[in-house]
Amino acid sequence: MHSMLKTRNLRFALGLALLSLPATLAAQAPQWKPYPFLADGFTASFPSKPEVEKQTVNSDAGPLEIRTYTAEDSGVALIAAVCDYGAAAAGKDPDTLLDSAKQGAVGNVKGRLVSEKKITLDANHGVAFEAENDSAHLFARIYLVGTTLYQLIVVAPLQTPYADSARFLDSLQLAPRSHTEAAAAPPPAADWKPYPYPADGFSASFPSKPSFDKQNVATGTGTAEYHSYTAEDAATALIAGVTDFGPTLAGKDPDVILQGAKNGAVTNSKGKLVSEKPITLGASHGIEFVIDSDSARVTARVYLVGTSIYELIVASPLNSNYADTTRFLDSLKLIDRVGK
Repeated sequence: MHSMLKTRNLRFALGLALLSLPATLAAQAPQWKPYPFLADGFTASFPSKPEVEKQTVNSDAGPLEIRTYTAEDSGVALIAAVCDYGAAAAGKDPDTLLDSAKQGAVGNVKGRLVSEKKITLDANHGVAFEAENDSAHLFARIYLVGTTLYQLIVVAPLQTPYADSARFLDSLQLAPRSHTEAAAAPPPAADWKPYPYPADGFSASFPSKPSFDKQNVATGTGTAEYHSYTAEDAATALIAGVTDFGPTLAGKDPDVILQGAKNGAVTNSKGKLVSEKPITLGASHGIEFVIDSDSARVTARVYLVGTSIYELIVASPLNSNYADTTRFLDSLKLIDRVGK
């Protein structure tokens, strides 16, 4: 049977090596509460309102619709997934179906099984297991309720214990299904508009107000302050980043610096370079490149403007084809700096 494991890591770490730039989404303070999804017959607690997505996948039983409810907390993905197998599961051994789902989940993350045990939920058969790959630790509980498979999954960075794993996994409760509630409410419409940042000398368009973060990063001669502006659109992260390196970059060949940034991004994302081309922003040199990793596609434009590096990054789940990539990347405009 097809495993419903679908992780959405909205925190795509580019880590441009030359700049030591952490391309991560700013975390918000968690506000845990139960969220009912009566059309799918369950409630579960999340630290923020989960995003809803549905997808049709092929399986041995034919096309199946999977609905996922996903939230993030400090780089950890919390996922509830539901799939009704209908007649394909009727009369089948529950433990066999659950074992198949478990094996599919471990295989999809190219991981290894760490532990497993049988569990129940209101007399329904289930399995709890942990798996690891090179970068992540997976905690999962899967239940077969009638012909419907329910999964709760915690995906955390490797060797980074998540304190609320049990809180999330324990929160699943079955509820009477309501056929009047939409199974997947559409997300709010994006409200694209330009956001100016005079202190950093640029403006860029986002679908919602971006979060701001700053961090000191190491350079060859000390430290520099990295400013990032991040918004999300569905499962895609849109990031604008700025670092002023001052005299560190004075007199250096712009194209060598930009190639270093690109090569660092490929290495740190453990991905492969799909394409690259030289670009300009006014008279400033730049480079555009695309990287694919096992789970994400990153499209980036990086420019050297004086002694400052500007970057615009779109990080999306692999094969998702984010429609507004060009809209975001084309929106960067240089403006007069204030306070510099």
